[in-house]
Amino acid sequence: MDRLAFSTLPCEGWSLDEMIGIAGKRGFTGMELREGGVWGISVEMTAGEREEARRAFEQSGIAVTDIGSGVCLTGGEGDLVQLERFRQVASLARDLRATGVRIFLGHFNERRDRAMPAIPYDALVTGVKAACDDAAGLGVQVWIETHNEFATGRSLRRLLDDAGKPNCKVVYDVIHPLEEGESPADTVALLGSDCVHVHMKDGVPSEDPSAIGWKYKRVGEGAVPIADIVGLLERCGYTGYYSLEWETKWRKELQVPGAEPAVVFPAYVSFMKRLFQSVEKRNAI
Repeated sequence: MDRLAFSTLPCEGWSLDEMIGIAGKRGFTGMELREGGVWGISVEMTAGEREEARRAFEQSGIAVTDIGSGVCLTGGEGDLVQLERFRQVASLARDLRATGVRIFLGHFNERRDRAMPAIPYDALVTGVKAACDDAAGLGVQVWIETHNEFATGRSLRRLLDDAGKPNCKVVYDVIHPLEEGESPADTVALLGSDCVHVHMKDGVPSEDPSAIGWKYKRVGEGAVPIADIVGLLERCGYTGYYSLEWETKWRKELQVPGAEPAVVFPAYVSFMKRLFQSVEKRNAI
């Protein structure tokens, strides 16, 4: 299994060389780079620094799958600032030879009993189209993550069709559609043709019925049907990376001893290699 990557989100404060080093040592072939100075790469990098980073990845044989931006479009006036930020990140993606830039849509909300503003849908589609046009000029793609009001295949399929841009693709975060009650079979059926990247994680539903987010666990120790998801994706022709998004920065339940990248990363690689062998056998039957 040579399509394993990790998000550098839990590598805050590491040097780029340290991140590349652990990738090669632990058996990863791709890295999803979180944008920001504390994660080793940022839009503030000079042309020389970008070229140095690009060469480091090229020499290591580690692919830069995408730049994980914090850009989030809502269809509101703030999208002008967000689109400017997107253009900066897309330029960085081009310079580092990343395929895409991950963005979000909608509003971040942790509870179902908390009202969120309505989304001006037509304005949001216009913003997505603008981002895609800017990205196309730089030779990169726009990768929308299944998140917020667009966490499901049901909601995101409509937007992709309305945007109608060939470089508008999907990051399938495997836990968020489940949090909204959508089965992996439905998610993959609706989005599989446009899925170019997968965020791997695991967890269990919260005991609080008003909480949107599941409680996270190590991959393979929760209720996410990971084997089924991988099987569905492989059968539909998915060829992208399975990227571990280990959210120690945001998730208190992961901020415990034994949850450090040095422990979690090799465990993930071992788990996925075993799982992939099982999925290959199952799909061959």
